[in-house]
Amino acid sequence: MGDLDYRPFPEERGDEFSAFMRYAFSPEEGPYDPEEDDDDREHLAEYRGLFDGDEPVAVCGHHDFSLRIRGRDRDVAGLSAVASPPEHRRNGHIERLLRESLTEYRDDGVRFSALWPFEHPFYRRYGWGTVNRYRWVKTPPEQLAFAAEESDGSDEAGRFRRLGEEDHGAAADLLAATAERYDFTMARTEAWWRERTLRGWQTDPYVYGFERGGDLKALLSYTFEERDDGDGRAMVVSDAAVADPADWDRVFRFCRDHDSQVERVRLRLPADVSLLDRVDDPRAVTEEVRAGPMFRLVDVPDALPALAPDPELETAFTLGVDDPLVGWHDRPIRVTVGDGEVAAERVAPEEDGAPGATAVDVTAGIGALSQLYAGYRDLDDLRAHADLDLASGAPDGLAGDLAALFPPRRTFLREGF
Repeated sequence: MGDLDYRPFPEERGDEFSAFMRYAFSPEEGPYDPEEDDDDREHLAEYRGLFDGDEPVAVCGHHDFSLRIRGRDRDVAGLSAVASPPEHRRNGHIERLLRESLTEYRDDGVRFSALWPFEHPFYRRYGWGTVNRYRWVKTPPEQLAFAAEESDGSDEAGRFRRLGEEDHGAAADLLAATAERYDFTMARTEAWWRERTLRGWQTDPYVYGFERGGDLKALLSYTFEERDDGDGRAMVVSDAAVADPADWDRVFRFCRDHDSQVERVRLRLPADVSLLDRVDDPRAVTEEVRAGPMFRLVDVPDALPALAPDPELETAFTLGVDDPLVGWHDRPIRVTVGDGEVAAERVAPEEDGAPGATAVDVTAGIGALSQLYAGYRDLDDLRAHADLDLASGAPDGLAGDLAALFPPRRTFLREGF
């Protein structure tokens, strides 16, 4: 095998890329046949490949979107469709592909990367950390009767209606309200709304919204699934959002009203939304809290100045970052906080003996640091259970300063990609 080259995957070889995806993610459907492919959707990702000459040995997709991170919308690179054909596996190609992808993000000035893992341990070893949990609920529809309420169908009471392409603006306003409660809410573009919200990978979902006073107050996206495990037909709600937490009852009532069609309702909800204390029979309802997507800082000195700390916070420390994938975190980072701003620059390590070299006060694995930055885990949790430590000679009060610099946030990234 010769030197490998990382480059865009040629558009004219789209069938070849689709064959990679079929083998990696839907092998039970058999080999990909372009003659049977009637998928006319607009693909929102840009595809990349690691090539040995003209032969691709690994591929991936890059998405460009905005997520609310610590109260502000940020550009994020979504990594997806990571795959390698069986004849090229176990050769380190995926690791190289991930490293090249991060290098491209860094060159483009993108500070953050997110992905949905096929296995959390696999991506954890390369520095991505879980960024939110979600609650997976399974219930008979009649257990949602608590949400039923009388409605005269007036505009004041509100109504549900099916949503279409023309509703992107209303949905954007709803999601902006959701982002005030949950970081990692996506600012969906019109293309995303059209191709990813209103359309599905294998089955297009039904997308309905609850409207009151001319404003969209809730939306949900769902499909129907026939099971042979005794559950029968299920209504599967893969996405739901509300402008006000009180409107969750609107969503639950809508699902309850499908009791003549389904034996079960399955819902993916934020981790802090539970039904168990409200249903008539909690034993009839199953709730599982699951690990969701993963997140990674691309370049720490570039990401830290994006923080907006309390102007009263003043501190300085030297940070050492352990990164198993890229080399640009090899040098310590001097961090200075004051006047509501953060400055970060690489410095010489103490062992170099160079003028101005500084001892490291904080050491962190890139995954733990990413979780701290996101607000998903707090400082005490990470110090106790993850790869984040304060040196014995760290400045007094540094732990409190770090906790103030990285306060916990509620996070919930719903969109798959």
